[in-house]
Amino acid sequence: MLTMGNMIRQNASKLKDKTAVIFQGKTFSYKQLNERANRLANAFKARGYEKGDKVAVLMKNNAAYVDIIVGLSKIGVVIVPMNYRLVGREIEYILQNSDSRGLILSSEYEKELDSIQSVAELDTILVVGGTSQAERLDYESFLLSGSEEEPVAEVNELDTFYMGYTSGTTGKPKGVVISQRSRMLTGMAAAIEYKIDESDVHLCAGPIYHAAPWIFLVMQLIVGGTVVIHETFNAEQVLADIEENRITNAFLAPTMYSFITNVKEDVRMKYDLSSIRVLISAGSPLATKSKEDILAFFPRVELHEFYGSTESAITLNIKPKDIENKERSVGLPFPLVDCIILDENKQRVKQGEIGELYFKGPYLLDEYYKNPDDTKASSYEGYFSVGDMAMQDEEGFYYIVDRKKDMLISGGVNIYPRDIEEVLYTHPDIMDVAVIGVPHPVWGEAVEAIVVPREGKTLTEQDVIEFCEGKMAGYKKPKSVSFLTELPRNPSGKILKTSLRDQYWKHETTKI
Repeated sequence: MLTMGNMIRQNASKLKDKTAVIFQGKTFSYKQLNERANRLANAFKARGYEKGDKVAVLMKNNAAYVDIIVGLSKIGVVIVPMNYRLVGREIEYILQNSDSRGLILSSEYEKELDSIQSVAELDTILVVGGTSQAERLDYESFLLSGSEEEPVAEVNELDTFYMGYTSGTTGKPKGVVISQRSRMLTGMAAAIEYKIDESDVHLCAGPIYHAAPWIFLVMQLIVGGTVVIHETFNAEQVLADIEENRITNAFLAPTMYSFITNVKEDVRMKYDLSSIRVLISAGSPLATKSKEDILAFFPRVELHEFYGSTESAITLNIKPKDIENKERSVGLPFPLVDCIILDENKQRVKQGEIGELYFKGPYLLDEYYKNPDDTKASSYEGYFSVGDMAMQDEEGFYYIVDRKKDMLISGGVNIYPRDIEEVLYTHPDIMDVAVIGVPHPVWGEAVEAIVVPREGKTLTEQDVIEFCEGKMAGYKKPKSVSFLTELPRNPSGKILKTSLRDQYWKHETTKI
């Protein structure tokens, strides 16, 4: 049976004392992980929890997250992982929208519950790290109250595993219903695609509540390897743990790679990084310059970049043999995935033309929770779309041009910000960049670049605009440039262009 609980039960039997999880110096074997998961599952069962009930989780990365993922899977209780950066009203929305019955959180977020009225509707609140509130329960004490025997429950692979919420960058977040089978197959296919087995050690430095870190954590555990969990990302800590734990593979978002490749030379030279064999990127496009920096920093590594979403898991992947000669491509369909590109009339576009990417495969969501309209609007003849624009070359490789909603129209011409961003990333003094449209009295919209200079570097608007000369069509060149010390991003690394547009839309420019 393709369920997370079943996979770990089998690994506990076969691998017993092999290390499954390392977190802040503590190690947990597969046998210990399975016993802790059983205790958590049985403790929830004793409180009357049944298959289909929801338990939300609000905390940074923690070994307890693995207990929860495995334990609740064993009794069919649905996990609702939440972005730990959310605050009162945002937390309340997800608790209510998901129909969560319970909540597990770390003590640092307890104060956020004070302003949430719906918390009173929860019958179980567990606090990792202890609590002084009488109506809340200490996580470890609760876990130890349950039996370590395998829980008795009928759970099958089509039951819901978890419900991940979209980033909410355009409107309210949507609950993405993911089955056990979907994520187990994703983990197995990822292990094959990235050549990962039980001898490997995976670094989990991205937030587990997000789809990609969740997938790769699951991938490494179901094949019997070891997962090293970081509470939050820190570039030097990544390097130190690669050496200490002989980490062999990692998933990191482009922003994380940028911080790593920009550490000072003396810091880089302190650590033995020879164990790293596979690096994987996703979350936002990996600029060509960033790929070059990663391969220079880790010269023997196999670098992959994939395109995916909470709704689809991994959709496209570009392998090391193609990543340097297929500039800007996100590769070919992931195993068992079928992709098509459609125009506005749902007709297939010609090769080389841009359209909306649709995909289907065994890793897709079941539905948007309590949202049949958006589920239907995103579906077409068994395919699904999250609104990304793409094209395909003559060899079948796919290119994500941009988000449909990020495209701007100037003088009736479609402009895709990623084209411009790719050029600006090659500027030696630019650390980060986002391109958006701002109002223009003649053209409707004009291109504005929002630039983060590298540390110690000074740039002017004219420097940036002149750099684009001869590198792109005139209508694509930025008409204005603003500077920030940091771009707003969600924890998965995606630039929050909606926030930037809200901030800069008043920057009407009259430059031609």
